[in-house]
Amino acid sequence: MMSFIENIKKVVFACCVLVFSVCEAEKDRVVVNINEGIMKPINIALHLHDGASVKDRFLSVVSNDLQGTGLFRTIPNDAFMQNLKGVNQIPNFPLWKTINAEYLMNAETKLTNGRFSVEFVLYDISSSEKIKVFSISGDLGEWRKAAHMVANAVYERITGEVGYFDTKILYVSVQKNSKGLKKHRLAIMDQDGYNNQYLTSGNTIVLTPRFSPNGDEFSFFSYKEKIVNGRRIPLNAQVYRYDLRNRRMIQGLNLKGMTYAPRYSPDGSNLIFSLSEKTRNGRAVSSIFRYNLNTRQLVRITDARKFFCIDTSPCYSPDGKYIVFNSDRGGSQQLYIMDADGSNVRRLSYGRGRYATPVWSPRGDWIAFTKFGRDGFFIGVIRPNDTDSSTERMLASGYLVEGPTWAPNGRVIMYSQQDYSRRENVYSVDITGYNKHLVKTSGNAIDPEWSAKVNLN
Repeated sequence: MMSFIENIKKVVFACCVLVFSVCEAEKDRVVVNINEGIMKPINIALHLHDGASVKDRFLSVVSNDLQGTGLFRTIPNDAFMQNLKGVNQIPNFPLWKTINAEYLMNAETKLTNGRFSVEFVLYDISSSEKIKVFSISGDLGEWRKAAHMVANAVYERITGEVGYFDTKILYVSVQKNSKGLKKHRLAIMDQDGYNNQYLTSGNTIVLTPRFSPNGDEFSFFSYKEKIVNGRRIPLNAQVYRYDLRNRRMIQGLNLKGMTYAPRYSPDGSNLIFSLSEKTRNGRAVSSIFRYNLNTRQLVRITDARKFFCIDTSPCYSPDGKYIVFNSDRGGSQQLYIMDADGSNVRRLSYGRGRYATPVWSPRGDWIAFTKFGRDGFFIGVIRPNDTDSSTERMLASGYLVEGPTWAPNGRVIMYSQQDYSRRENVYSVDITGYNKHLVKTSGNAIDPEWSAKVNLN
């Protein structure tokens, strides 16, 4: 029998960071377009004169960040024909051209009075020009974050896109307990899978964690359950909030009826979610509501009772003017867009299959979604101003792919996928659909949620 969680998926179908001192300078920007087509990886040499005993670890983080995008290939250090003695030494450019380097990052680390610092100069080998100078300092214990920020600076200078390597991922860790039942725990990690921390004990089922805009809290759907004659019966399914600064649960909304699929408004003052209801004839439906976190006022946005339908998975546009959601009001499960007050509803998707979990890009230019049907399971994107699905395209496919979430730069999507051995993994893919990357997690993982850049003390 299908579990309650699987049913919910059909209906519902990322931290403490040190502040670094940063200085940077660069020449006029010449960037690589990463938004369309297949692109040959850029050959980059990462050279480090190490004065802080972090060389191999530091370069590994920078290299993994860049190569994980699919846009870069880091040249092995044993191929280098010149050993630079610091950032002030000018490279012998013909030697770097010999090993096919297109860019060279010449970096230097220092440790002074317990303070860690790194500086690099980025060179365009073809023009023999210095195109960026960057420096950062902080506590030695935060060398990994410094490496992410270095990777950000290189990525931003060459591609023109905002870096996302120093961000966090919320997700749901799924493991089996001694009785063979799945145990769900909320977890948070760096975007590359390191510094994993569990936030909940696993005594309740948790799903769909969603960051607030400033990243200091998140909302999620949770419930307890009991087993009756082999069936899982959900109890008190509600939306809850979690305070990341103080690592504590905030009281649930305590609304009548099952609430699920929460998301914050762009200003963080409201939550929108689905709330189950019953029509006069007893039929179960779900409508979309807005809940003000300050006044606790609940406002109806859609009325599913009129259409005998399921309206769910609402998500605001970045400017807060519109909401995308999925609904079966037209007979099949499709995507719809409406004004933030619920007016001017229009259908967005017209493709074959069922659409779910829409989420607006941080730039507002794309909406990602899950699609499933006879053709399989897909992660796709569509333009919000589309009228006939002509801009719709699939970025990833596979058994039970679902739940897309955007990187802060709006150019990379993370999602979960179950393989045929029932292992649940998290992947990322860029908007070209060509650069797919497995994200390291501690055990099975579902429902990833990507943070904006956060600065929690």
